Amino acid sequence: MLLFAVVLVVGCSGRPRNFATKVTGKVTLGGQPLAGALVTFTPVEGGSPSFGRTNENGEYNLVWSKVGRRTIEGAQIGEHVVTITTYQEGDPDADPPIPAVPEKVPLKYRQEGGQLKATVQKGVNTIDFALEPGPVDAPQPKGKGKGLPRRPSGCF
Repeated sequence: MLLFAVVLVVGCSGRPRNFATKVTGKVTLGGQPLAGALVTFTPVEGGSPSFGRTNENGEYNLVWSKVGRRTIEGAQIGEHVVTITTYQEGDPDADPPIPAVPEKVPLKYRQEGGQLKATVQKGVNTIDFALEPGPVDAPQPKGKGKGLPRRPSGCF
């Protein structure tokens, strides 16, 4: 019964009906291709996100799901919040050790209110992102000293 329900919702193609067949594009940072970035499209109206990783030319291809050996490309039709990141956690215990990959995407694209948006339409979509350079880390608080605040004199 469950299998019948999945086939009914998804259809014979393995792709839900409200999905674009292909979503590709290019990500650049300061006019240069951004290689190794994870691009995530998350539907605003709810649903499953689609993912892709940029190649050495900054090009990505979104994948919605992998079922066995079969890859279902595309993304849900509609508005999406787009996240782009290059950060990858390292594994010093791996053989050989895997170094961490630092973040290259400016903070303004990763913080609340600055996130990228995209509209996916029926069929084939090409959606490029031209990112402008900027600080990657949050600014440090300004002040004389770092660490614990100083006690006023005369206090214990």
